[in-house]
Formats: sequence, structure tokens, C-alpha cells
Amino acid sequence: MHLRHLGITILLLCLAAVAAAAPSTPELLPYPRQITMQGGALILNRRVTIGVESKNAQDRSAAQVLAQELSRIDHLPVRIKQGHSGEILLVRAQSKRGEQLLQRAGVSLPPAAQTEGYVLLVSPKQAVVIAASAAGILYGVETLRQLFHPLADAAVADATQIVDWPALRWRGVQMDLSRGAIPSLAAFRRDIPLLAEFKINALVLYFENTFAYSNLPVWAVPGGAITPEEATEIVSLAAKYHITVIPEQEAFGHLHLGLREERFQNLLEKPYGGLLSPAVPASLDFISKMYAELAQYFPGPFFHIGADETIALGTGRSQAMQKAEGAGALYLNYIKAIAQRLEPYHRKILFWGDIAQNHPELLSQLPKDMIAVPWNYAPRQSFVKLIQPFTDAGLETWVAPGVSNWSRIFPDYNEATPNIVNFVRDGRALGATGILNTNWNDDGESMFDYCWYGIALGAAQGWEEQPSVPRFQGAYDWALYRADGHFFLKQIETLTQIHALLEKTIHADGSDRLMWHQAFSPEGQRIYGEMAPAAHPVRLLAEDVIASMAAHRDGARRYPKLLMPVEFAARRFDFVGEKAIYAVLIAQLYKQAGKPGQAPYKVNRIFNRINSINGLVQDMRDGVTTLRGEYRALWLEGNTPYFVGNILVRYDNERMYWEQQSRRFTRVQRAYNTEGTLPPLVSDPVAQQRP
Repeated sequence: MHLRHLGITILLLCLAAVAAAAPSTPELLPYPRQITMQGGALILNRRVTIGVESKNAQDRSAAQVLAQELSRIDHLPVRIKQGHSGEILLVRAQSKRGEQLLQRAGVSLPPAAQTEGYVLLVSPKQAVVIAASAAGILYGVETLRQLFHPLADAAVADATQIVDWPALRWRGVQMDLSRGAIPSLAAFRRDIPLLAEFKINALVLYFENTFAYSNLPVWAVPGGAITPEEATEIVSLAAKYHITVIPEQEAFGHLHLGLREERFQNLLEKPYGGLLSPAVPASLDFISKMYAELAQYFPGPFFHIGADETIALGTGRSQAMQKAEGAGALYLNYIKAIAQRLEPYHRKILFWGDIAQNHPELLSQLPKDMIAVPWNYAPRQSFVKLIQPFTDAGLETWVAPGVSNWSRIFPDYNEATPNIVNFVRDGRALGATGILNTNWNDDGESMFDYCWYGIALGAAQGWEEQPSVPRFQGAYDWALYRADGHFFLKQIETLTQIHALLEKTIHADGSDRLMWHQAFSPEGQRIYGEMAPAAHPVRLLAEDVIASMAAHRDGARRYPKLLMPVEFAARRFDFVGEKAIYAVLIAQLYKQAGKPGQAPYKVNRIFNRINSINGLVQDMRDGVTTLRGEYRALWLEGNTPYFVGNILVRYDNERMYWEQQSRRFTRVQRAYNTEGTLPPLVSDPVAQQRP
């Protein structure tokens, strides 16, 4: 008994210390609409009972989510039972018990909160989640999870009263499945619950030729597509977390990968292109065939038909139609025809807004159950001109910012943050009903796991009534990693600082291309020469991230593998900085070796520094070899093997380049020792690669 009392005393002392140092703003993401701190705290330090009032299976599922948190993070035994008692209680607002609890607390669940809102009441005796829907129960649980902090073998939550509901009805994330990595089912099983934690309720899967249609056997690459069975599992899991999975099958442009086969060439605007032609009626039959199968496996209320960047429209088979109808009418008539073909499925049709926004006078002709999705990824101050044509035409509108990950070593949040914040702000002001936060892989090197900061930021902007980036940043480490402090946020900020430094120096951010320029080609010498002033600070910043990760990685109580892309990006930036330094240094040394009258022993000493067992060339070869292994492991950690070979060959080519340069310098050094002359270092890349 004395030991038990001593333990309680220590716990209370710890709690008092934590309360004194606790931040005035709770670390919650998204942040609730109404929150009132009550004083005191709920302490759970023994077996916890979660009471679920209703018999609804989804409410019990939400209780299981909370039980897993308390078990894994706080190490408490938990049981779930049906009823009105327990340290934690999940109650429907329309029940007698729910009405009593709301009345006693002096709060109500407003009409706007009926679909997804909740009330959360935490007192020193009990935590209660009250909601009118299963989604609301889950979202209340997700907030409660973040309120609990582990402390001296207990879970502690500050007493608080929260009334919360979303600013936007639809809060979506798009996953690019067509230009590189396709997440494994194991990754979907991890990611879908995490998306729900941020109260995301729509997941758009972007397909070009990456859905395995049974009625189109030559469409997809074996092993490179989501199968119907996988889609069924993804949709089922998402429904458990109140996430609607939306298939986005391109139905106009961006179809080259699927339409390369000879049998499809009669459907295209131009042979071997990627644009279906409105001049070919059979193209609509083809679209109908795809969506007939998608409808079987994606039962939600939406289809997304894509229809962006139809640049080649009117340049081939539909040229005469465009002359007769006009470019805008040709485009809009075709997406109307697509929508008409999909009417039997009773879905709302989303379409990208980049083409249609140029023809505002025609938008009123579109069916009012279509949803326009204007997109733009620039850090603009205003997006009103992109949104207003659709809202003025009476069309439901979602806004589509992006996380700026495409073709970059790491997402550039100098661009993504204002893009997401300002686009959602303007969309809400103009009556948009949703956000579709996008990631794209473009050159194939990025992966979904690089993007969690941007995904979480978009979720906060879509849910919160008064979003705040500093408040979001303050909650980021805890919300994602259950980590104390802000060490992992700091690494995001440091990588973002590298982008800014490169932008200032070479007028471009940290693109993947910086890895792959041939160092001794004219282009490589120009680019790395321009980058040289920033290369040293880039390396120092990257190495700060690597060192900080090593020091603080264990502070992530969960999802430590989501730190891998951050650290790997730092290692790539470090390599790029080193490459820029070495490209310039080797060129300087070579020039020094070629000075008239240079002593032969000094020339050989220079060559040995450039190319020897521990030479500069060997540093580059060894560095990229290490990165290749790390990249492959990172890819396979969360993705299927499909497409990884197309990226690994870039690492292989870079390694081979430096191996070839080693042979070249050896050859040149031998020739110098017999002939006394040196050829130019910078020459045609093909000539450099001779064995």
C-alpha cells in the first residue's frame, strides 16, 4: 500500500510539473472550432474501460481505435464494453444519455455539426465523446487520442470542453498511382487510419493505366496496377474510417501509357498520343467500359474523370469540329457527353478545371451535379480568378492545391504552404465545398511518404474554422509521431531552407535533376558552377538534419519509418552539395595540372588526389552507390516493386559515370606521363563515357 501511495504521489508531482510547463495551446491537429480549458486533468493509470452506448458497429470500431492508442502509446490495459459506464464513454447525441450529458455541460451540437461534428467533455473523472453520427464519434475519438499524453505509467489529458465540426464538407487527398511508386496494401493499411486521424474523408486514386481492368487485358502492366481485389480491400478499410475512395480514371487526356497498343490507335486524336478524340464516337464506348468496371469496386458517390491538360485537342481528328464549334465548346461538349454516359451510375462527376475555366461563358451548360476542381500549384496571393468562374456558374467546386513534391528531392514547402493556405482560404470564401490536396510523382522519384507534412497541413486548412500555420506546426510532431518537442518539424524547416538557398543561388529549387547532370559536361559545369556558392551551406544544413535525426529518432513513439524519407532527402541534398563542390574543385585541379611548365610530379600528385583509392572521383562513386541501396530500401518499405528499376537505373548510371571518369583520368594520366599534354576536361558527354 505504501508503494502504491508513493507512486500516486510521484504521479501527482509529475502532473503538477507538466501542467506548469504545458503550452497554453493544446497540440491538436486539426485544431477544434471551440475549445475551453477547464482546469485539472483526467489521469488513467490502471485498467481503462471504454463504454460504448450504442450497438453500432462503427462506434465500437472507434472505441477500438482509442483502445489501441492507450495500449500502444500509454501502455495501459483497456477493455471495451457496451453501456453507460467507464472512464471513457462514447455516446450518441440523440440518445437520452447524450441529451443529459449535453444539457449538464451547457452545450449543444449545432445543425452544422450533425454529419461529422462532435462534443468532447474531459473532466478529472471521465472523458465523454458525444456525436450524432458514427463519423462524429470517430473524429471525437481522434481528438481525444491527441489529448492523452503518457506520463509516469499513466495517460493524462487536460480537462477540456470541445465543440467541433469541419469547415469543408469534403477534405480529400489525391494519391498519384500512375507515375512511379504504387503503395503496397500494407502501406494502405497503415495510411488510411492515419488519414482519418487528420479527419480526411476522401481519398482519390489517380489512374492512367494503373487499374487492372478485366475487360481490358492489355491495358495495364503486369504487377503495375491496382487489382479489383485490392481495390475492394482498400475501399472496405477506408469505409471503416469514414473515408470515401474516389477512382480518378483519366477519361480524356493523359492516356498515352494505356493507349500505346495498336488496337487503340483509332480512338486517339493523334496516333500514339494520349488524348481520346471527340471525333471518334467509339471513344465514349471505351470510357463507358472502364467506368462500368470501376463502378463495381468503388461504390462511393463520386467519379473523377480527370480531363486536364488536353493540349492536343483540335490538332488531329477533331480539327474540323473545333473549327466549327470553337475550342471551348468542343471540350465542354465532350465532358458533357462523358457525364451523360455515366448517368446510370448516379455519381457526381469531378473534373479538372484548367481548360474549362478559360471559357466561363459556356460553364452554365454543364450539368449542375458535376463538380469543378480548379487546380494550381503556385504560391499565389489569390486564387479567386481560378475559382470564381465555376462558383458563379452555380457548379459545386473543390479546390486542388498541391504539396510540391513532384520532381523534387523533397517537397518544397516555400511553395506548397502558401499554395495550400491561400487556395483553401479563397475557396471557402467563394463557397467551395471541398479540398483535394494533390501529390504528383511526375519523374517517378517521389513517394507518398515524402508528403505527410503537406497532407496534414491541407487537412488542417480544410477542417479548421480559423486555420493557423504556426499552431499547426506546434502540433505536428505530436500529431504524427507522438513525439515531444518540435525536433522533426525542425528538419522539415531545414530542408525547406535548402530549397530557398538553391532558389536564391541557381533560381530553381532542389529538383531531382540536380542529382543527375554529368559533372564534366558543359551543362554540368555550368549548373554546378552556379551552385558552388551555396554548396557548402547546403551540405551543412543537410548534415544538421542527418545528425538531428540520429539524436532524436527514438523520440518518435510511433511511425518512425515515416522519418526515413526526411533523412534520405537530407542525404541526397548532401550528395548534391558535394557533387557541386567536387565538380568545380576537380575542374580547378585539372586546370592547375595543365598549366605550362607544371612539374610532372605535381601533375601526378594532382591526379592522385582526383582519382585514387581515396580520390574525389571515388567519393562520388561510393556516395551514389550508398544512396542507391537506401533508395531501394525506402521504396520497397512502402511500395510494390513496380517501376523501381526505372529509378534505380539513374543511380546505376551515375555510379557508372564516376567509374568511367576514373578510367578516363587513369588513361589521361598515363598519356600525360608519355606525351606531356592534357586533353580538355569538359567535352561532349558521349566522348567522356568511352571505356
